[in-house]
This record gives sequence, C-alpha cells and structure tokens, in this order.
Amino acid sequence: MDNHWNYATDKKFIKKIYDQIDFFYGTEKAIKILDLGVEYYNSDCQSFIKNKNIKYWQLEPFRTSDKNDGFFHCKVEECLEKYPGNESEFDMILDFGVLGWNGIQFSQSEQEKYTNNIFKLLKPGGHYILHGDRVETKPEYIINVDKFIRPKFSQVEIMGFNSLEIITCPNHGTIWDITFWKTNEV
Repeated sequence: MDNHWNYATDKKFIKKIYDQIDFFYGTEKAIKILDLGVEYYNSDCQSFIKNKNIKYWQLEPFRTSDKNDGFFHCKVEECLEKYPGNESEFDMILDFGVLGWNGIQFSQSEQEKYTNNIFKLLKPGGHYILHGDRVETKPEYIINVDKFIRPKFSQVEIMGFNSLEIITCPNHGTIWDITFWKTNEV
C-alpha cells in the first residue's frame, strides 16, 4: 500500500470509507462502484474492497489504470455520450478530489453537466460521496451545492459516518468536506 494512505490526513479518512464499503453492502449481489480520478495512490483502491460481489470501476480522462473491473476513459461531463447505456448502473460513486479539488476548476455550466451525469450514472437510491477542499475563492468555480446537488440528492448518514464530515489537516490547516449524498426519487 502506498504510504500516502498512512500520512495524508484526508487520505487516512478516505481509507476508512473504503474499509466500510464491504460491510455496507454485505452480501448484496452485483454491486457496482465508480471511483472518479486516477492518481498513483489510486492503484491501491480496488484492493481495499474485499467483497467479491462489488465491481470496482474507475473514470479518468488523462491516465489509464488496470487496477479495476472496468474503466471509462473520459471526463464525467462526457461519460454518457462516450459510453451510452450506462445510466442507472452504479450503486455508489466516489468523488474523492475531482469536482471538489482546487486543482480543477469547473465553471457553473460544467458543474451542472457533471452533477447531472453523476445522478444519471447512479441507480435510484444510489450514493454519491463528494470530497472537496475549501480553497476555491472565485465564485464561478465554487461548487454550487444548492443549485446542482441538493435538487437531486439528500445528505445521508451511512456506514457510520455523519452526512458531512469535516477533516482538518493538523500540519497545514487545509479543511476538507466529505459529504455523503443519496439520490432523491424523481
């Protein structure tokens, strides 16, 4: 396991989420999880999920990975156009540092398409876990939760986590929000 999971404050917390996924789904069959973004430390993520009933997929436009059960090579905003027929395919989407990461800026229109596709990729009652930092200051790029997420999702306490977990780096003071969402019935 990459040491990043042992020393980075937010990654240590995210590892706890991966560890709870097995128990959350238990013996349910044909569970599919989509993990957004591929970095060097993501090569460990599939190994964190021990439940053989869970299929682990990844999505990334700039890199590829073979540490998964399936892969979308695209941006979230173009996923359903590039890979049609994947609506309502996933039980859970893990967004650990794509939409909410300060290294990528999403305009308001990009946020709308991004969150619409997240909703469409999820099965009814599916879960979306969003990890974001509080660094962005430009209004155009701040995640508009009330406009693009709340109309389709409700915050939910799952896997022993609060619906909003706030993580603070003791060394640098960075603050991350990890929000647990569930699709609303429409």
